[in-house]
Amino acid sequence: MRRRKALWGILGLGSTFILSNCTDDAIALAVFFGDSITVGQGASSTAKRWSSLVAKFISLKEINRGISGTVLQNSYPVLSNNGTDRYQDDIVPFKPAKVFILYGLNDLRYNGANFSVSAYQIDLDKVVSGLILAGFASTHITVGSPPYMIPSCYDEDFPFNAGSITKHQQYRDASKAVAVANNCKWADVYQAMLNNGGDSLISPDKVHPNDTGHQLIANTLLAAAVLT
Repeated sequence: MRRRKALWGILGLGSTFILSNCTDDAIALAVFFGDSITVGQGASSTAKRWSSLVAKFISLKEINRGISGTVLQNSYPVLSNNGTDRYQDDIVPFKPAKVFILYGLNDLRYNGANFSVSAYQIDLDKVVSGLILAGFASTHITVGSPPYMIPSCYDEDFPFNAGSITKHQQYRDASKAVAVANNCKWADVYQAMLNNGGDSLISPDKVHPNDTGHQLIANTLLAAAVLT
């Protein structure tokens, strides 16, 4: 049964944004594809992770396909459950109305000789263009830049200890380039977190967002997916 079209708005509230709506067309599914941040690590409950917040806001049934410790690229040494190898099985069969991709924070930190921003960009393009070839509308795909983490901790947590601010910005730019090339939506999650709280949005593990950080990620992705 169809309901009235949504009325969207953004209300500034301190260092975060609260998105509100009145009602929305009934939509079946949304797939959320990523690593531990998509799983919801750092949030106090699954209800407060960014994917669940997005799904609730736009009245979608959430299909969460986040896997902790994974990377997007399948560069050698190939890590299990990488996004490039699994997207066909983890996204396509559901035929979702919306797809949200949030990958890259582990890629930019992984201490692997063949892991690079260029390989990430190539593989992210494979995923996005592959979804489009499978019949997904490009404007129903939203790619987020790798989320912010505390910069002083880039060199911790082997083998994810090869990050830097420069690499983070390069991966951010690569995610944008893929979105632009494929005419899909792009959300600058990294910059939004940097500008609206930075370290205060990160949980005590220094990598994953806390509840406020997850809310800001959700707001940023929603703004890109709906308002652009």
